[in-house]
Amino acid sequence: MSHARPFDEDLYRTLANSSQAGVYILQDGKFQFTNPHIHEYAGYTEEGMLGMESLSLVHPIDRTQAHRSAVRMLKGQRFSPYEFRIITGDGRIKWILETVTSIQYRGRRAVLGNNMNITEQKESRTRLEELEALESSLLDAIPHAVIGLQNRIFNFANNAVQTIFGWRPEELIGKSVRLFYRSDADYEELARRFYSALERQRTFSTEFPCRKKDGTDIICMLRSSRIGDTLREGRVVVTYEDITERIQAEKELELSREELRNLSAHQQSVREEERTRIAREIHDELGQALTALKMDLSWLKNRLPAGEKPLHAKARQMEKLADATIESVRRISQELRPGLLDDLGLAAAIEWQAADFQNRSGIACRAQLEADDLELDRDVATVLFRIFQETLTNIARHAGASKVSVRLEREEGRILLTVADNGRGITKKQIDDGRSFGIIGMRERTHLFGGELKISGNCEEGTTVTVGIPLLHPAPGQAKEKKA
Repeated sequence: MSHARPFDEDLYRTLANSSQAGVYILQDGKFQFTNPHIHEYAGYTEEGMLGMESLSLVHPIDRTQAHRSAVRMLKGQRFSPYEFRIITGDGRIKWILETVTSIQYRGRRAVLGNNMNITEQKESRTRLEELEALESSLLDAIPHAVIGLQNRIFNFANNAVQTIFGWRPEELIGKSVRLFYRSDADYEELARRFYSALERQRTFSTEFPCRKKDGTDIICMLRSSRIGDTLREGRVVVTYEDITERIQAEKELELSREELRNLSAHQQSVREEERTRIAREIHDELGQALTALKMDLSWLKNRLPAGEKPLHAKARQMEKLADATIESVRRISQELRPGLLDDLGLAAAIEWQAADFQNRSGIACRAQLEADDLELDRDVATVLFRIFQETLTNIARHAGASKVSVRLEREEGRILLTVADNGRGITKKQIDDGRSFGIIGMRERTHLFGGELKISGNCEEGTTVTVGIPLLHPAPGQAKEKKA
């Protein structure tokens, strides 16, 4: 037990009254002296405190612990200050940091106490702890791995690093971020891009291969932000999103699309071959048979008796029917597969189709063909011709146009077909409509040869369809690989 120290009351009053700490003297548990600083934070006057039980000022929850701490300090068993709460005169709660020692006061044993009001510091510390807890909760609520780096060393990590990488957060602190990458070469490549970008801008993102703790390779989307205006201190925050499954799904989806496009290309090729075969058979077989029938009718008509007028009239009707049927066969054969396309090329076929469209629809159709001497691959010529036919069909059905202009030209290593009308125009919604199978078909035909289809239009100002296909185009189904 510590011994009571001698006490110079006048000197101590002078020192206590000028102190910025709370000072008091207790005898038999009651205040015998209090300085102005205690009155200030406790909310009592000197007269109100003198004779008051000291523990009555202490919050009921803290009384036992505060008393035990004071007794242990008086016995020399505790040396560090202790904290407790008080209830002020106006009912508020404040935190106090206190030390006590034994003294002699007016010939009797007493307790000298020194304390400080630490309410603001305590509340600040509590707010800081709450903020840190909130930050930790927010970080752990993020499904992506979030790490903090200083000079490429981990200084914090959220719980998601274990889900994504297999590392516990505490295992990473103080270690190099190289742990997340497959090799030093991979890491150095990323670091050059990473820090170079953050020197110029506050944020940076990229996809990059990473490695889990167990050696499994994954693909992550990295998003980083520097802390501060510059990278002088090397402090950054990085999030990692595991996109391995998404990348795989995208690859599988693209493979499926390519398979469908290849199937579509095959079906279109088969369809064109079938149309060509049918057109040839109609022209050769049916056309020849009808021509022979017409010749036989002419022979028979010339041998009818001159006086048989009804028979002559019937023969003339049959000749007209034969002529009309021959014309229908020719038209059907041309629509199935224009002979001009195979014999004279795309320009001649477009010119014939434009004239035929004008005759049948009454819509003026002017063709400007600047690539009539160009020798095109048969499949490319077929694709451009079919797109031209589909465009004219859409104009006749929907545009309400009175004039169409067609242009075929060579431009920067590609063949360019442009069809423009002066109709009611087309909206973006109509262009993107998933039920616009004609437009979808044109896009797919163009895509097969690495080309591009553009459709533009304004209300009441017409629509323009532009198709460009490279002259050195990939084979159908390989357009995507070439672009990649």
